[in-house]
Amino acid sequence: MNMIRKLVVAAAAVAVAISLLPASSLAKSHRAKAPACSFGQACIDKPEKVSQATGWSTVKRCSSESHKMYQDVFPCYRPGGMCPAAVCKSKKK
Repeated sequence: MNMIRKLVVAAAAVAVAISLLPASSLAKSHRAKAPACSFGQACIDKPEKVSQATGWSTVKRCSSESHKMYQDVFPCYRPGGMCPAAVCKSKKK
């Protein structure tokens, strides 16, 4: 019976010690990176000289699994007004 009391007191002491720790010290270890894009987000690449002449632009869409932008299967026709309004940001290396 004495051993059980010691375990309960030790568990209570650990619980109090953890509750007194600053929240920032616990959050740093479990912080997740923010997703690069949100699902369904779309943008077009900056129009190049060739695509300006023809009117076709490359579209990129955000993936639901990896939250990264991938090139869409179909290009869009800019004069038709069906392209996304946002222009994709270029990656700096």
